[in-house]
Amino acid sequence: MPEILRTTSELESFRPEWEKLWSEDPNATPFQHPAWLLPWWHCFGQDEARAVVLRRDGGAVAFLPFYIYKEPDSGKRRLLMIGASTTDYLDGVFAPECGSQDVSKAIHFLREGGEWDTMNVTQIRPQSLLAQALLATSARKSHGERCWRIPVARIPDLPAKLRRNVMYYRNRAERRGTLDFRMADASSWVSYFNALTEQHTAHWRERGSDGVLASARVQAWHRQAIPQLLEAGLLRLCALLLDGIPIAVAYSLADGGSRPHRAQYFYLHTYSPDHAELRPGTLLLAFAMERAADEGIEAIDLLRGDEAYKQLWPSEPVPTLGFALPSKVLEHASQAA
Repeated sequence: MPEILRTTSELESFRPEWEKLWSEDPNATPFQHPAWLLPWWHCFGQDEARAVVLRRDGGAVAFLPFYIYKEPDSGKRRLLMIGASTTDYLDGVFAPECGSQDVSKAIHFLREGGEWDTMNVTQIRPQSLLAQALLATSARKSHGERCWRIPVARIPDLPAKLRRNVMYYRNRAERRGTLDFRMADASSWVSYFNALTEQHTAHWRERGSDGVLASARVQAWHRQAIPQLLEAGLLRLCALLLDGIPIAVAYSLADGGSRPHRAQYFYLHTYSPDHAELRPGTLLLAFAMERAADEGIEAIDLLRGDEAYKQLWPSEPVPTLGFALPSKVLEHASQAA
């Protein structure tokens, strides 16, 4: 029978097995690692976890990190995945011997409990075992926000105009001072994250809004997650410095070194409005892509959103799916009505 983790302390206690499962799952991204999701839970969770653990011969073979979110106005109980709304790829983690039929049993078990009204799964990739299991149910399928990925092999073949622009603005910046590209470490991540927060918020305030990083809870989440991601080898927080001052910052994560077809995921990136004429955002992406290629990363994932700058690069769309599935109690009530 599946095991249900209901509290923060139970999630924390499961962390060693969670990390082991993540390391065994070739499809798991850094967004499924506890270094990303446990800090999120500490800042946004309601201690209504309903995370499912499937075991075989005593060992965990699947972990589905769900929780119950109660709508403030309607009181409707939605079963969501930990990390919902702020994470571009959601999913569980699975051992190689786990199949979609195993995940189907976990979904059936959850539906019978009657503790929630509707399961809403978003931003899940079609190849996911969870997606395959949900496709075999009566769940209503929808298309999630697509992400955009650049194969690193195509970077040398960047459009001529883009290559000329990168070289022009790089030369122009170097005439202003010493240009340097740096990756954050334990001694520098705080200053780089502070620069990211300030620059990102400044851009959004120009548009009449505060932006996501103006939220104290969002900042607290990332300040908890970043050192954990750094320790796990997943963080790629990088900055473009001009005379030692960050003029552009990118908060990205990278697949572990043992993963096949590794990708680097650009979660948030921004630049100093005071240096906009140097196109520091474009320069930072170009530097980061060069370093990713040297590291053996095969793809740069710019994640969701159809911002215009993504069309400047030779990017390809990555589809995601969404599912809505009622609990058995709600389904039976609907049929009776």
